[in-house]
Amino acid sequence: MRAPVLLLYGEEYANLALADELTLDGYEVRRASNAVTLRAACHTREIDVLILGQAAHRRCGLEVLRQLRAGALAPQAEPGLRALWMSPNGKLRDVLRGFEAGADDVIRTPYAYPELRARVQALTRRGLHGPPGRDIHGAPGVIEFGELRIDTAAHEVTVGAARVGLRPLEYELLVHLARDPFRVHTKNELLGQVWGIHTAVMTRTLDSHASRLRCALARAGAEGWVRVTRGFGYRLAPDSLTRHTPTNTGGSLAHAR
Repeated sequence: MRAPVLLLYGEEYANLALADELTLDGYEVRRASNAVTLRAACHTREIDVLILGQAAHRRCGLEVLRQLRAGALAPQAEPGLRALWMSPNGKLRDVLRGFEAGADDVIRTPYAYPELRARVQALTRRGLHGPPGRDIHGAPGVIEFGELRIDTAAHEVTVGAARVGLRPLEYELLVHLARDPFRVHTKNELLGQVWGIHTAVMTRTLDSHASRLRCALARAGAEGWVRVTRGFGYRLAPDSLTRHTPTNTGGSLAHAR
């Protein structure tokens, strides 16, 4: 198996020590210091994890990440490219901005290298195998709801015959909603269960990911899914679907609607 490929974006000199440490740990590290070199690196489609390291300007890395996620910077980049944002000041507000921009994980600086290495390892494992999926009985299975099918073992989402490409946190949000699709899940619940944020804060992180999830489902033919109850939370079921009794299919959980 090839070594995971990491792309370290930011000021090259400031990130040299980190690049050296990661290389010694067996990663293939490439560096990019501007949009041109970042675009060239992503063109190979071999990058496993993008690390947004130290940059000259605090917002520089986040703006690059936003453009990358929107497909404006490197359209050929894999939709599932994982991104680790290094928050420059460690404040909660800055951490949340990283998630809102499309980061899959955030580490606060100053950081301990073993923690960063552990986070990178988790992101590379997530890319190879996907996060472990469980049905409500605690066993790996398939969640089905209308035309939506989530194979939690294979980490695959389809709507009818169309495959849905989701980033890790969008996938985890979908799985959480799909387990009880008609219930409105509160924002605090979703932030706690999906993001691990248990502090009452004002953030657009959830709204940004829900919007991207809604658009991804719509492109696959599931228009009008991921419904918002303003000021409260989200549910998966669109208004056009009605409630039916769940049934089991092939030994795995299936919410048949």
